[in-house]
Amino acid sequence: MSGRDAADGNGTRRTETEGDPETVVVGAGPVGAVTALYLAPRFGPVTLLEKREDPRRAPGGQGRSLVVMLSARGWRALSDLGVADAVRGICVPLHGRRGHLPDGRTRFTPYSRDGRPIWAVERERLHRILLDAAEAAPGVRIRFGQRVRSVDLDEPAVLVEDRHGRYRLTCRRVLGCDGAHSAARAALVARGTRAEVRTLDLAYQEIDVPGGRLDGAMTHYWPSGRAMFAAHPLPSGRFSGSLFMRREGPAPSYAAAAGGRDLYGMFAAHFPELTGAVPDIAEQLAVKAVSTLTAVRCDRWVWQDTFALLGDACHAMAPFMGHGMNCGFEDARVLAGCLGAAAGRAAGLAAGLAAYEKSRIEDADAISRLSYRHYFTMADPRRAETAVDVLRGRLTALFPDRFVPLYERCAFTEEGYASVLRDERRLDRLAADLLERHGTALVSASDDRLSACTRSLVPDTATLEDTGCS
Repeated sequence: MSGRDAADGNGTRRTETEGDPETVVVGAGPVGAVTALYLAPRFGPVTLLEKREDPRRAPGGQGRSLVVMLSARGWRALSDLGVADAVRGICVPLHGRRGHLPDGRTRFTPYSRDGRPIWAVERERLHRILLDAAEAAPGVRIRFGQRVRSVDLDEPAVLVEDRHGRYRLTCRRVLGCDGAHSAARAALVARGTRAEVRTLDLAYQEIDVPGGRLDGAMTHYWPSGRAMFAAHPLPSGRFSGSLFMRREGPAPSYAAAAGGRDLYGMFAAHFPELTGAVPDIAEQLAVKAVSTLTAVRCDRWVWQDTFALLGDACHAMAPFMGHGMNCGFEDARVLAGCLGAAAGRAAGLAAGLAAYEKSRIEDADAISRLSYRHYFTMADPRRAETAVDVLRGRLTALFPDRFVPLYERCAFTEEGYASVLRDERRLDRLAADLLERHGTALVSASDDRLSACTRSLVPDTATLEDTGCS
């Protein structure tokens, strides 16, 4: 830190700086870096505090090939911040997902009906670009090796620990972008906020998959009903794979493997095709770490005019819709917009933070629900063949302007996730009503008959909003 240090009566270093930052962002991951880039030009100096060391300086990087997805919400933020072109250069466009079913069939599902792709990118490489941009931005300072021990919501200030000891840094606002196990969130919890932090019943291992056998323009997944393997292409031509199984319970599960069942044997029984595609799969299963998935839900994200949470700190979710990071980037954009809109008002910061929370909390809850549900949709191939799901698919084909596939709305629009979820539930009810009235034979009826039956239930298809389906 610039300035000089002094010790208070409790032995805590108090740092007298040349000027305290307007904003302290706790956590310099992708969401923290994006938040700093949005805020510094409009609202004054930002200091990013990251407990880990600089990942750009680590030999061999982070040693992981974790792939994340970028869709419309993410690209909006990257474009606003001037880094979209740099990021696109390290991405792979994906036009859909191909399911390799247990009976030998394959099933291709396009991500959009007009051929638009989503984009796969290695998280580590994206993170480096964002850190470089933040470091180069006027008004942004990044401090690594700085562990935030507590947040004082009233002053506001953060108590930070580094290799020299502890110090207190004051500011005008504190933003918690420090992930699912957020230290910043504890300050809200201490004031009565209810935060649910739970470990999901799924665990996973990252598996390296050679290229050559799989189409590099799509995601591939192998569902087995109770487990799933997914593989995302990398720019190198290889694939980043993930094995998902239950943490507990009978095979296939990690608990069953730890209890004496052979993990490779379990894998081979459920994914025989992959044992040939990944020659060293037995070795990888034996040495790769088993990671858990954490979900976070908070009933409050802000405190008066001094504090807000963003990203996984307030809405960590399962990865199966590919929207955790996109949603976090959208948090940063909306927060900046809300603060800007409130800047001239008497309530100022408090009004801006309140508007941000109101705008985001319902949407984050909706995409979290959709993300967890999507795993079971993908892992169990029978789900896509139920009468309700088949009928829903036919309705989207017959009325393309009224019924847009859920994934397409999430990935290629900036519609509120809560609105998407409400419409999804209404479409479910419409399909169920049609089946109740006309029987399961309607699933295979002609387009004319299905159209007539739908119109009889919803007479004016030009105003299908009356059913909530838009």
